[in-house]
Order: sequence, then C-alpha cells, then structure tokens
Amino acid sequence: MAKKEAQFSMFKKLSLTLRNLKGTANHHYGEHFYSIPKFLYYSLFNINTFIVVGFDLTSDIPDHPLDADFRVVKPKPVELEEYRKNLDLPREFYYDKIHGVRTCYLTLCGDKLAYIHWVYLKGDYNRFLRLGNNVAELNYNTTLPEFRGRGLMKKMLVYILKDLKRQEYKMVVGVVHGKNPPALKSVIRAGFKQLGTIKTFGPFNKKFKIA
Repeated sequence: MAKKEAQFSMFKKLSLTLRNLKGTANHHYGEHFYSIPKFLYYSLFNINTFIVVGFDLTSDIPDHPLDADFRVVKPKPVELEEYRKNLDLPREFYYDKIHGVRTCYLTLCGDKLAYIHWVYLKGDYNRFLRLGNNVAELNYNTTLPEFRGRGLMKKMLVYILKDLKRQEYKMVVGVVHGKNPPALKSVIRAGFKQLGTIKTFGPFNKKFKIA
C-alpha cells in the first residue's frame, strides 16, 4: 500500500510539475532558454546529494525576528486556495495537492504572498525520511523573487521552530539539496546541525531514519 501511495504521489508531482513547468523552472534557474532543460536534468537524471539537518528543540532557539511589514498565517486548505487564486506560482505552493500534507506557514507582505514552508509529520508521505514521534520535518519552501535578499528563510525557520516548540515537538529536521548553498547557510545560521547525507538518482533513494 505504501509503495502504491508513493507512486501515486510521484505521478501527482510530475503532473503538476509539467503543468507549471515553465514557471517552476524559471523560478529556480532564472528566465533563460536553458532553465527548463536544466530543471529536468537535475530532477530526473542527475545523481544528487541531499543534506539532512536537525534542530534539537530542547535547546535555545536564536532570535531572528521578522521585519515589521511581514506577517505569518497557517491557512486551512480552503484559505490556501484563496491565497493562490489567479496567481502563477511555483510548485512549492502546491504540496497539499501533491502529497496531501495539510500544514504550511505562509508569509505575507501586505496582501502579497512572499514565502511558504510546509511541515510534514509522522504518517505523512515522505520521500527522504522516516520520522519518529515528536519529530517534525520542514520541507518544500521558497521565497518569491520580489522578497529575496531580506533573510526571510532564516527568519521564518526561527518563527516555525518556536511555534513547533510550543506544540511540544522535540526535534525538527530538514533536507537541503547539496547544490543549494544559500538554503544550507540559512538553516545553519538558524541553529541546525548536519545529521547525514542522502544520495539520489532521479526519484530513487534510501530513506534516512530520524528517531
């Protein structure tokens, strides 16, 4: 059953990616003629290295407050649909449809979407990790281009860590692509530690267990 669910989720992800291929490729690699081939190569054919990072919520959480013009919401599914309505957004905004996950944090600047970060828990579909009890994974996040350069990822990581600690989670983990130094730098500055690595070939990999 789990294998069938993973295959179905992979199909949904591929379907949504193809429908939003140009926007997603441009979002990650810029508006260039090579953006789509580059995106497809790294997604389907390249051997990739992912770095597993973790934050012990029993330790102190650093203080990196959000700028005053940002606010955070945790939308219900129907509210998320309203935020996405009539917008051309990258794939990261649709993991409720791809994996069925229900928890995300949205950052808004006025009425504009700026950032999204999904939270996966034990029992949710998970490509890379086997999560234990009281462990939450931060997964699939992105800052929209207009709001980059303001340290939003680092500040949102701290915001989410504090919120999950209030909910009595003990550990927060994440998986960062080895070719994404800015993301890795943000999580390290937020206090995460490297726990290990995962090698993938296209969509295939072994899972990393987090007790």
